[in-house]
Amino acid sequence: MRFRAVLLLFAVILASRQALAVNLQEKVREYKIPKYLIHGESYVSLKGVLKILGCEGSWGKIQDRIFFIYNNREVKMRVGSTQIIIGEKKREMAWPPKEVEGEVLVNLASFDRIIGEIDGGAIPVNVVESKLKSGTAVEEHRNSSGSGSYVILIDAGHGGKDVGAKGTYGLQEKDVNLDVSLRLRDALKKKLAGNSGVKIVMSRETDVFLSLEERVQAAKSLKADLFFCVHTNSSRYNRFDADGFETYFPRRKEEMTVLPPPKDFDGSEEETVGDSVVVQIVQDLNRTTVIDESRNLAEMVQEKLAERLICPDRGAKPANFYVLKYTPMFSVLTEIGFICNPNIEANLRDVAVRQAIGEELANAIAGYLKKVNVLP
Repeated sequence: MRFRAVLLLFAVILASRQALAVNLQEKVREYKIPKYLIHGESYVSLKGVLKILGCEGSWGKIQDRIFFIYNNREVKMRVGSTQIIIGEKKREMAWPPKEVEGEVLVNLASFDRIIGEIDGGAIPVNVVESKLKSGTAVEEHRNSSGSGSYVILIDAGHGGKDVGAKGTYGLQEKDVNLDVSLRLRDALKKKLAGNSGVKIVMSRETDVFLSLEERVQAAKSLKADLFFCVHTNSSRYNRFDADGFETYFPRRKEEMTVLPPPKDFDGSEEETVGDSVVVQIVQDLNRTTVIDESRNLAEMVQEKLAERLICPDRGAKPANFYVLKYTPMFSVLTEIGFICNPNIEANLRDVAVRQAIGEELANAIAGYLKKVNVLP
């Protein structure tokens, strides 16, 4: 009986501590603190959060070091660092604080857990954050669809009335693109066997016409993480000696026409924010990451194709193609060969060559997914 009474008392104390714990995410909504999306994650102003917590007068910042007192415990962290010190205990966060135009932004999910630990009503920060950093949770961190899956959209260029480029002996680009894309899908599925965290979708599986706008809209509607376009090249004036393969990624922000920010980041009213310098810089950060990651994938595609194809490696290059320019996710467009070259046209008719290209493209994507911890 005494043991049960102790257990009951412990349960009451724990419940009271949990009741006293601040639910920061709810408070942010209640106080209408603006939220900013950086790389798919919600960030809020540290000043705004500390005001909610009632410790706005007990914090400071010296260069990149930040410190404040909450619930009689000193908390110290640095801009750009995942390490945080609560009292004498060191913790690791999945996402570090960022400074944008003099404003310190903190990841809402991470900061909520920190406050929960200080209040004594949440799972220890280091336990939760270690799960977020593991390979099994990375899809939720990177994917914005909320589906728990990393979505890859394979886009076979052209189709239907849009035949694309034509070879000297009649081979049509739209047919090559579709066949290679289907082989890419099948090869990638084999590599992903047993991994339900990655979903592969085709923009088309038959000879149908899709406008560029429809392809971009499909990627946005799916909330795809990766947009992978397969094309076959041609040269101006259809030069017979044009040769090689190349892969394109989006151009730098300053080289592009800036699109207006989305009205809604995740379907909730709280995620929308007004125009400000901070919002614009956050958008720039997001765009820079998309460009850098797209370039990494493009270079990997070139590397893999070079291992199998006996023709010039024309490199990974920035381009302003519509589907790269207007898709917000990581995106590349690969040109697997010059159909205007009769020798290349003959090779592209060969099923074995198409299969080899599809397999190497799958190897590139799988290698990239491992690099970013989507795959183990």
